[in-house]
Amino acid sequence: MKYFFIVAFAVGYIIETLASPAQQGAYQWEENRKRYVLSDAEDSISEYILRHHIQYDYAVENDRLVLLNTVHRIVRVNSDEAIQRNNRIYISMNRSSTLIALRARTITKSGKVVYFDQKDLKEIAEEEKGTPYKIFAMEGVEQGSEVEYFYTRKMNASMFDRVYLQFEVPVKASSFQLSCPEHLEFDFRTYNGLPEISKRSEDKKNIYTVYQERIERRKKEEFSNYEASRKRVEFKWAYNNARSRARQYTWDEAAKTFYRITHTRSKEDEKALQKFAAAIPDNPKNDLSTRIAAIEKYIKSNIQIAEKGDSENLEEIAGITKYKNASESGITKLFLGVMEQKAIECQVVITCSREVVVFDPKFDSWAFLDQYLLYFPGTRGFLAPGSFQFRYPFVPAELTAQSALFVEPVEVGDLKSALPELKMVPAIDYTLNVDNLNIEVDFSTDLSANNIKLEREFGGYNASFIAPYFEMTTEEQRSNMVKEITKQTAPDADIAKWDMAVSKKSSNNVVMKTDFKSSHFIENAGKRILFKVGELIGPQTELYQDDKRTTPVENDFNRGYDRVIKVKLPEGYRVKNPDDCKIDIQYKEGDQVPFLFVSSYKQSGQELEIAIQEYYKTIHAPLARYEDFRKVINAAADFNKVVLVLEKQ
Repeated sequence: MKYFFIVAFAVGYIIETLASPAQQGAYQWEENRKRYVLSDAEDSISEYILRHHIQYDYAVENDRLVLLNTVHRIVRVNSDEAIQRNNRIYISMNRSSTLIALRARTITKSGKVVYFDQKDLKEIAEEEKGTPYKIFAMEGVEQGSEVEYFYTRKMNASMFDRVYLQFEVPVKASSFQLSCPEHLEFDFRTYNGLPEISKRSEDKKNIYTVYQERIERRKKEEFSNYEASRKRVEFKWAYNNARSRARQYTWDEAAKTFYRITHTRSKEDEKALQKFAAAIPDNPKNDLSTRIAAIEKYIKSNIQIAEKGDSENLEEIAGITKYKNASESGITKLFLGVMEQKAIECQVVITCSREVVVFDPKFDSWAFLDQYLLYFPGTRGFLAPGSFQFRYPFVPAELTAQSALFVEPVEVGDLKSALPELKMVPAIDYTLNVDNLNIEVDFSTDLSANNIKLEREFGGYNASFIAPYFEMTTEEQRSNMVKEITKQTAPDADIAKWDMAVSKKSSNNVVMKTDFKSSHFIENAGKRILFKVGELIGPQTELYQDDKRTTPVENDFNRGYDRVIKVKLPEGYRVKNPDDCKIDIQYKEGDQVPFLFVSSYKQSGQELEIAIQEYYKTIHAPLARYEDFRKVINAAADFNKVVLVLEKQ
């Protein structure tokens, strides 16, 4: 949910659909342009964006700020896949948009021009969110065609926004322009190698532009966030010189605004809050973390998050506690009220997903203020009020390992407000995010199968798909879950006994135990037995691509794996190649080892014990060290391929 739009509405910059010259749109394309002349190398590209332009034009109409947003794109399509991606155009109509200009054409390889007919424009709504779209099909598209279109929407004026100028396909020329009345000023910041914004004044307007040619395609790579790595512009309305030289929409103003949003309560809210809080089991003698977790469990078990809707009943505590539904900001308000009732110090934190953009504390754009967290100074732990899946101290991993706006409450007499503090939301320690294995294996009498006892502990993020829902699942659902997880490792597993339970040491961990029989790990090779011991750890991620890496490493979260495999060898057999179990790959930074995969073995009589330690202690690794990181990832995949050769003594 984009909270900055809520704030923009609150301060009164709502526009109406007005009849005016602005509705005609100022942007036009070249009426009789020729096809692009490309080099042989360019002409061989299966999909090539020849021109990509985004334009924001702000104007004042009847004392209202109006935004005209224009998109212009020309794409050369040289494959069936490229045609499929570009022969149907979608235009989002959110933020109260009105489509005021649309033109489209196809220029074939032979130079024939096929124009889009306005009567073929259709409107649809996205099923999940109900977002309206305009949609139209491009006619005459064939290999070698140039697909061109531009449209202009009149929409609610955004005070902060971002524009991407890099895509999964290469771009010959990409540009952005913003214009506004001369008494307004916008600030900008560019990212990922995009040139800085230039400014000029013209016709009583400030005009800001950026232009770059030959932008390479941004590939989607493992252990990298595609959206965040794209070239982009962030911008914000910074000054209104007609009023003062004071900077607009600062972090200080954001802290005060979000404090009001989350702490303002009516008399009805106060009454409902006291009743709701009194019903929550809470022992003040318990340690603070236990109390926070218990309160969270109660609230999330009794209040649902509504994906859609802006009813007051979703925002105000009286309505939330009555109807048991809340928006994300509404349930945040409820959590804060309950913590206040329980005398537990708690602060609002607002950040964004680093999968999309990394929060930039040096640029005070409210476009970064996208999702709520709660911070508890007494434990230094965080809580995600709007997420059922993640429980204290776990919050969505993409909201960690970056900065955020901490709303620090202050009181001056009877006045209650807040100050901003820009701090890190740290990543959860790797020891809390585990996927540990303890496996015992022996062989059937006829050596055709293995009898396996497997104990697997999922912890932290690795258990988030099970632990919060565990009490709501039936015995049959748990049985099916155990079967599915077991068969990921042993597809033919015949399960004799199983158990699954929340760990006694942490409610965020789940322990699964299975006894099963499987022939999957055994192959006969004459007088030898091939035992696929590596597959006991399950499928592993591989990084064997040949393409040159273009982005630094970014893990979703820190994590660790401890695995012990005890193999009881058949009588009369020995392992010919036990040293194949030994792998030692360490990524070192000075005397630190942030990433590691080490496996070793020891043998006593007919029992072979293999121990494996693998961990990822930090989120990031620089592009220059990618090969070293890749070796650690591939070490796990290499162990997965280890096959022990058993031969008669």
